Amino acid sequence: MNASIPAASRLPTARITHREQVFDGFHRLEIVRAEPRSLKFDGFAAEMEREIFTCGGYAMVVLYVPETDEILLNEQFRLGAFIADPEHAFLLECAAGMLDDNETPEQAARRETVEETGCAVLDLIPVGSFFTSPGCLDEEAHVFIGRIARGDAGGIFGVEEEGEEIRTHLLPAEKVFEMLDAGLIRNGAAALGLNWFARHRPRIRAQWLGQGEPA
Repeated sequence: MNASIPAASRLPTARITHREQVFDGFHRLEIVRAEPRSLKFDGFAAEMEREIFTCGGYAMVVLYVPETDEILLNEQFRLGAFIADPEHAFLLECAAGMLDDNETPEQAARRETVEETGCAVLDLIPVGSFFTSPGCLDEEAHVFIGRIARGDAGGIFGVEEEGEEIRTHLLPAEKVFEMLDAGLIRNGAAALGLNWFARHRPRIRAQWLGQGEPA
């Protein structure tokens, strides 16, 4: 039997009472005041005010060579990491980048892979999406596993006009998972994607090698 919908659930998720753009640069900063739908009673909770960075969405790809069981990681300087921890500002990451206008996450994943690693994505498996820091960002990450050819891997890449210098590292999958467990991969999205892949790698590798499901 279908239960009746509580009155509170028919309300909007929240109502915005004030929205003001205060900066527009690489990202946009807004001051937003809103009243979220209450979880305690039928109505809206107290008004909150937050500074929200508007970043949009991005795609990230764990790049994998099934024939040799290797993962391709990027090494890149990150200014935010430098401010927080100057000695560890070069991070090991997965290929990733923001979605262009009217671009799907899959299209962005394939484009960013070429720009950042020089590799073409041969197959692409969607993992899921998540919000990176939902208290202050509207940024949504779309995670994929991508198959690449080993012969394409290796070098320094990136979009010069965006100030990118990206060195790629082709490493055995087990070595990458050891680095992950040792806390050496500190990019949150990369850690999430690699942890997911660590659990699903036998199935995906067998699929891409044409062996069906592993025993």
